[in-house]
Amino acid sequence: MQSVLQPKLPNNPAWRAFQVAIETDYPAIGFYHARLDLYVISAVEVAEQEIGPEYHLSISKTKGPFSQPRRCSLTEAKLVCKQFGMEGSKEDNHSSIIRNYWMPVNESLIGIECECKDQEAVIREGDFEWRPLTQANADRAKALQGGE
Repeated sequence: MQSVLQPKLPNNPAWRAFQVAIETDYPAIGFYHARLDLYVISAVEVAEQEIGPEYHLSISKTKGPFSQPRRCSLTEAKLVCKQFGMEGSKEDNHSSIIRNYWMPVNESLIGIECECKDQEAVIREGDFEWRPLTQANADRAKALQGGE
């Protein structure tokens, strides 16, 4: 997919890019940092129609090439956000493993929180909070995307 809007790229050459198979209206690129064992998917996505396109970073950690992903620390996530130019982004997680950061492409909308945060149950685990996907939330997402 060709788009004027491109995912954020890291400012550190230690990140190695790889292709990801994600179907969206905008491009996505995967990155791996071998020393930190961090995986990042950098994308542009529309999660909220009112906000429009947003830069999105999904961050996870692994112990090796055949291990399951696990949650990275808040310190690691902040480092990633800094290296990808996403300082000031908002964390919004719907997985117990992956840290997700969002920042509107339209800079005047930076800092606006997704409405879902006030409407969904929160699970807190130390410095990590996430909102499990529910059928009600899935129905809401489908309606926002123009589905039935």
